[in-house]
Amino acid sequence: MKISKIELYHISIPIDEPFKPAWIPGYTQTHSGFTLMRLTTDTNITGISVGLSFAKEHAGIGTMVAPYLLGIDPEDIEIFHKRLIEGSYFGLRNFWMDTAIYDIIGKIRGEPIWKVIGGKKRPIPVYWASAEVCEPEKHSKIINKARQQGFKGVKLRIHANTVHKDIDVINQTRKLVDSNFPLMIDANQGAHVSIGGFVPIWTLERAKTFVEGIRDCDISWLEEPLEMHKYEEIADLREFMNPLGIKLAGGELNYGWNDVRMMLHFGSYDIYQSDITTYGVYDNIKCINAVMDQGLKYTPHAGSNTIGLLINMHCYSLSDYTVPLEYSYRSSSYNHSLLKNPPTPENGYLELPDEPGLGIQLDWDQVEKYGEKFFELKSS
Repeated sequence: MKISKIELYHISIPIDEPFKPAWIPGYTQTHSGFTLMRLTTDTNITGISVGLSFAKEHAGIGTMVAPYLLGIDPEDIEIFHKRLIEGSYFGLRNFWMDTAIYDIIGKIRGEPIWKVIGGKKRPIPVYWASAEVCEPEKHSKIINKARQQGFKGVKLRIHANTVHKDIDVINQTRKLVDSNFPLMIDANQGAHVSIGGFVPIWTLERAKTFVEGIRDCDISWLEEPLEMHKYEEIADLREFMNPLGIKLAGGELNYGWNDVRMMLHFGSYDIYQSDITTYGVYDNIKCINAVMDQGLKYTPHAGSNTIGLLINMHCYSLSDYTVPLEYSYRSSSYNHSLLKNPPTPENGYLELPDEPGLGIQLDWDQVEKYGEKFFELKSS
């Protein structure tokens, strides 16, 4: 069996209610987009994967990567991964593509991906991740709504010009809600973006000041308060935070096992959040196993799109299920229209699919409606 056809799509779906994402200050998001790959074997088995994208920055990726992948046995995971590395030497981030072969392998074996990779099926606890920087009153409404619906916590966003404003927002928010309900905070400094308007980049000193200012707020974790590659400074911050009872989380947009190996070497995080739509399945299995072996925690970033959420659910099955999985507060940021069976929480839990592969029922009419096929290559 060989991969005989490769197709790539730009997907862009209008969002019902445009919003201002905390991770891009000053920018209004009107569409939710990603790159969709479909691989087809010579026996007509298909597998899909999705990669993060802002616009059409992957426009040339097919020409570069497809010749490395065409003709490969989809069950040869090692050579597939090696080819993705070979195709990345000119700066491309390709590991997200390997989900498609795990999808194919699952279909060949008649097993869901979580079972193929050795995971365990249990109800997945989820927390709601808010998307915008809000005043305390609005934060409290989000928190109360999530609590009523059974979610296991809420992640708040901060991105003020001054650290004292951020501290005040969190302190005031905590006073307005149940003191026992879990709250997390995302500073969105791991990959700082300023195209919509500049806000200060956090330093280690600022991060420590913020942590000291919220020490009495019973915060479960602080996420990405420093640039993603400052492994040693992140470790310094973790050492400062742990006596205060606040965990440090991050790593969502780093790239693969080599980055996580550096984080583990320096002791950067308590909670690792590697996203399959960046890391891919193969490398993420290595990451999760290493994290768990060190007695640390894993829960992926999963707020990009519905298919990405489902992919991350499969790898979450390798964790100990003690840290909840991210679920975007703004449901419109998930692309439910592309799936006939979108993952939907019930009383704060998601269920892993039992169908082979990803267990996905993709609506190709909707893909054609919201997608643009920009690359196709077949075996001659």
